[in-house]
Amino acid sequence: MAINDALLARLGQVRGTGEVDAIFKSLGQSEILNAMKRECLFERFVKTRNIKRGKSAEFQITGRATAAYVTPGVPLLGGLGGNSPSDKNVKTIAVDGLMAADQAIYSLDELMDYADVRSEYFEQLGIALAWERDKRIARILFAAANSTTEPLARTINTGRIGFKKTLTAGYATASKQAKGDELASALGDIKVAMRKKDVPASTLVCVVPPDEYDCLNEGTRVINTDFNGGQSNGSIASGAVGRVKGIPIYESNHLIQPPYTLSAFDKNPDYAQDLTKLRALVFSREAVGMLTLRAPKFQMTSKDGDFDIQYQATLGVATQSIGIGRLRDECAACIVIP
Repeated sequence: MAINDALLARLGQVRGTGEVDAIFKSLGQSEILNAMKRECLFERFVKTRNIKRGKSAEFQITGRATAAYVTPGVPLLGGLGGNSPSDKNVKTIAVDGLMAADQAIYSLDELMDYADVRSEYFEQLGIALAWERDKRIARILFAAANSTTEPLARTINTGRIGFKKTLTAGYATASKQAKGDELASALGDIKVAMRKKDVPASTLVCVVPPDEYDCLNEGTRVINTDFNGGQSNGSIASGAVGRVKGIPIYESNHLIQPPYTLSAFDKNPDYAQDLTKLRALVFSREAVGMLTLRAPKFQMTSKDGDFDIQYQATLGVATQSIGIGRLRDECAACIVIP
């Protein structure tokens, strides 16, 4: 080293050796995962399964069992009460094509910008993947809620289909309070319908768009302590809503969606849904399954790579490979406008 050479602190190196952007890559991966964890709402409420190889996986669907008296002298051979042969089915979830979000940053622009732009761009890549997950899960939940096909054969298992509640024609022009009260009443009807199908009420969650969340917040009963045992169930001051009929309420921008057109990489035709009239989804964890072949992954071109040399830019790419499908339709319900 020459006497005038500077001892540079390479912020991207691990322990002062190796690639000068190794830590930057790790930070990018961490930012993407944190962004996805923060932005994904629906994923935490559905059944998930990871596979290392393959293109699909099967999920078992089993029916109810019955009980009956034992007749003295008659052996138990599996058919008591009509339990044999068993009433079963399977739902297959296929992995869709590779999904990616990418961004190329021109090296000279990066030098001219006084701020660190990489961190912001990397975070946006993770958010893009998270939002796409949520949108797809919402469409599959809507498909399950609108399903009218019985998955099993026996009479004891009838009714294992989705449930749809349509609001009144006057909902569109009603006041916020009236809308909030009608939504609360509709949620009560859904809870009753699901309990009749043996869906555990304690596992239900409800997701509504921001407008409907605000209406629930202004309803005459939802946050009124006179109707909540003298306890707080949210407030106008906080803008929060706790529960309606025992169901936790969440809000999301990804409920109301325009009609979706299938692409060649979509393996599930249920993605093609029109959610323009959707105003609420009520569901439990058993309603939808998500299969993951490749977990969210971040890659960035190196300073000595061909891409950087040819384009004088750094390319960051976030990818994931997932598939989403209906499991138990009776565990999903929706509220729509006429």
